Amino acid sequence: MEPSLGLSNFMMTRMKNLRGKLEGQESFAGNEPVKSSSKEVYFCQDIRPMILGTVCIPTPLPFLSFAASVDCFLHHDAKGLRILDVDCLWHGQNASDVCRDIAITSRMSHLKNVLKLIGCCLEYAEPVMVYEYVEEAITLDDLLSNNGYARNSSVPWESRLRIANEIASVIVFLHSEFTTPIVFRDLHSQKVLIDQSSGVAKLYNFSFSVPLPPGELRVEAQDSVRGTCGHPDPEYCCSGIVTQKTDVYSFGNVLLQLLTGKRAYVHDGVITKVGETYLESNIEECDVMDIANPDILAGERGIHEIRQQLEDYFDLVKRCTVTNGDDRPYMIYVARELRRIEKCFRAISTPGLN
Repeated sequence: MEPSLGLSNFMMTRMKNLRGKLEGQESFAGNEPVKSSSKEVYFCQDIRPMILGTVCIPTPLPFLSFAASVDCFLHHDAKGLRILDVDCLWHGQNASDVCRDIAITSRMSHLKNVLKLIGCCLEYAEPVMVYEYVEEAITLDDLLSNNGYARNSSVPWESRLRIANEIASVIVFLHSEFTTPIVFRDLHSQKVLIDQSSGVAKLYNFSFSVPLPPGELRVEAQDSVRGTCGHPDPEYCCSGIVTQKTDVYSFGNVLLQLLTGKRAYVHDGVITKVGETYLESNIEECDVMDIANPDILAGERGIHEIRQQLEDYFDLVKRCTVTNGDDRPYMIYVARELRRIEKCFRAISTPGLN
């Protein structure tokens, strides 16, 4: 990029460093080099006037890196794009994390269930990632918690199944469509955006993802244990060893949250519901009809018909969240089972559909 474009020496140096780090991600992001020129470079003057509200650094939690999200809107006349969510990366997410996110997201921009990365701004102390604009976006966590931003006060069973299937499809892609399997490692409901206009789920922020070495089923993470409290695989938390089953465990907790509508997770066979004085229940002793969100039960006319679906779904949650990783299914099986459950739901919901 020519100096005449107004880039400072600082920006030129950061772009050079960024390009070098991106090249270091090619081994698992794909066979073609990552083209940094395909992403827009934004400047402070582009972003600063668009920021709404104040950036807040959340209270640190176990296994959490520090991160802050800033919502802004930017009209990009050249491409007719109205953006975006801006994710400000703070302590804990270094340049390598950012480059990993760019490398992986760039390879998945054709997937409707991945939030498309448009560009970044390098003028701040930490890189600011700029993503596509999502109409009335809300995180899955906020949607299920009905925190006031949700357009609808209830989420029907059909929508919950669709969201589960869409998230699963992205994780299966990560595990099977790259040069080597990539483990997301930090999967939870706050990493999923829901477009309330279309209902489409979009996964974002792949900065903690880890590639498995060629021919290997596991790898020891070179950084500290990453993940959100309650969601990471306990084996990974204890050993630092990452496998595809690491994502399966976290996904099982996302499935549980979709089922209950609560901030709940499984640990050592016990369901813990956060925010309800940490209510705990043995997962093997739970009846799915007792823990299923009331919206699911109230919104379906054929409650007896979907009982088997709920039981099959809950059984999948149990299988995904067993403590021993070797006993968990692979994501390809989990996705297949979710599609089967969704197909059964459509069959009873649509007369004449076989």
